[in-house]
Amino acid sequence: MVSSTLNNLCVRLCDNIAQQWSASVADRCILTVGLSGGLDSVVLLHALTQLRNVLPLQLSAIHVHHGLSSHADEWAAFCQKVCATWSVPLKLVKVTVSASGEGVEAAARKARYQAYAESGAEVVVLAHHRDDQIETFFLGALRGGGLRSLAAMPDVRALTEHTILWRPLLPFSREQLKNYAEAMQLEHIEDDSNRNCIYLRNWLRLDGLPYWRAHLPYMDNQVEAAVSRLQDELALLDEVAEADWTLLHAQQQGFDISLWQTLSAARRRQQLRLFAQKNGLGMSTSASLTEFARQLMESKNGAQWSLPYACVIYYDFKLWIDKKHASAQWPWFDLLPVSSMQLMKAGYLEWRCHNFGLVEIADEWTVRQVDVQDTIVLKGGRKKVKKLLQERKIPPFMRAVWPVLCDADDHCIAVINVAVAANVGVANGWMPLMQDLPIRL
Repeated sequence: MVSSTLNNLCVRLCDNIAQQWSASVADRCILTVGLSGGLDSVVLLHALTQLRNVLPLQLSAIHVHHGLSSHADEWAAFCQKVCATWSVPLKLVKVTVSASGEGVEAAARKARYQAYAESGAEVVVLAHHRDDQIETFFLGALRGGGLRSLAAMPDVRALTEHTILWRPLLPFSREQLKNYAEAMQLEHIEDDSNRNCIYLRNWLRLDGLPYWRAHLPYMDNQVEAAVSRLQDELALLDEVAEADWTLLHAQQQGFDISLWQTLSAARRRQQLRLFAQKNGLGMSTSASLTEFARQLMESKNGAQWSLPYACVIYYDFKLWIDKKHASAQWPWFDLLPVSSMQLMKAGYLEWRCHNFGLVEIADEWTVRQVDVQDTIVLKGGRKKVKKLLQERKIPPFMRAVWPVLCDADDHCIAVINVAVAANVGVANGWMPLMQDLPIRL
């Protein structure tokens, strides 16, 4: 009887995954399983191997070697053995985990998801289950998270433009996965760090949630229902936020501050969060976000919002992203000084016909970073290049590193995207432009 029940569980789990695939990801057939070697991911990979004969799946696995445990090499070897046994191609990726203030767990997760993003799969399949979902809900609440944190993990979400994450085991509990592994006689590894209650998630799993479950027998069902409702509300919020985003970008290139100021306070803050998210800047504290929003409402020039990967600056009715290091801001910066022809061949510099520009394009010209002593001849006389940049409303953080075009004697004959020197320019000439800089002609 017990054997029959376990076999029924295995069939039900595989059938459920097949139904989810048909409903949510059937247009994508190249699947890569995130394989740690633990029970959950081994069960997931095994279930998918049972389905590849009935579904048009191209199945592989990826194991991310974090190098954080003394057993990391053993785990990688175990994953190689499992995949060889089941004829599943395995990609082993070694990463370097640098905590850099965010904690080892968060840094490892970031490195792991970066490896997933670069896997080339249409779908990265992860083995998070119902218990993980409940733990994530409580973690979000205990850390003071908002709706997005409390909504926990969606079953499907975009990872990159071409790759999605899929979590087909969310309907199943950890106990059910253990039963599946027992029925199928699956081997798996045990991560010793999972017993360390210094990590909040482990404490929840081992101590906190068992205590609450003993007093609240229906807690898991109630939390699961709450998460489902929260995900619906989050989806609605995201629709409103995307509609606002489209509105703010409809009339001009960039973020329309004047329209942003007409939104409600909550929608204004949400748009700033979306700005940070879409530009991959990380997120700040709520207090920092609220203060920046207040300064924007006052149109305070020079207002700054410090984020983990950049600083957002309000200047001249626009939001600018200062990545703090010029080489991170512009991929061409570390090439300077460099031949203008070389920069053009690399795709960073282009020449466009303009009502006033250079008569020809010479091989000996160089593009370099502006110098404090640089001047340029304009129709009204000679002017400091940095003064010209200020007049053309170039943000201060850009002025110090702005590229200029120089002749063979290192004299400035053009300020990229801004002006050509009057003493060398002609009507209907060539203007040097770089697309990742603002144009101020």
